[in-house]
Amino acid sequence: MNIGRLLTLPLVALCAVTGPLNAEQLAGTAVTIEYYYKLAPGTTKEWLALYKKNHNPILQQHVKSGLLLSERLFERRYHALSPAWDYKVVMVWRDAAALEEAHQKEKDIILSLYPNQNDHDRQEQRRWEITEQHWDDVLSEIPLD
Repeated sequence: MNIGRLLTLPLVALCAVTGPLNAEQLAGTAVTIEYYYKLAPGTTKEWLALYKKNHNPILQQHVKSGLLLSERLFERRYHALSPAWDYKVVMVWRDAAALEEAHQKEKDIILSLYPNQNDHDRQEQRRWEITEQHWDDVLSEIPLD
């Protein structure tokens, strides 16, 4: 799975959730997505190293451009049975349009950060090989007032 697919899946999910809203209605509304990763036993350190080396720098470029407002990585402090995940990444995107814009800029960012495309692709493939399960939750905040 490549970053394009990683960014496209939440965009599709967002469209399904929001229905017929147009870009004007979504403009300025931040989009929060939780990305969950369940890994093969014994591979958490390897996965994290690959994520930091090959994926996080791409996301940091989106932060610099203002498309991505924040990215935070979590692991569980205590054991829980369900849902089973090893890492959760919480990203807050500027708005729904930022997801599409990030997807369109992806190839250029990867080429600028990773001149050796084969190494990058091989390492990202490995990160996905040791990912047993992955799912995204696109969140909709409910005001408390």
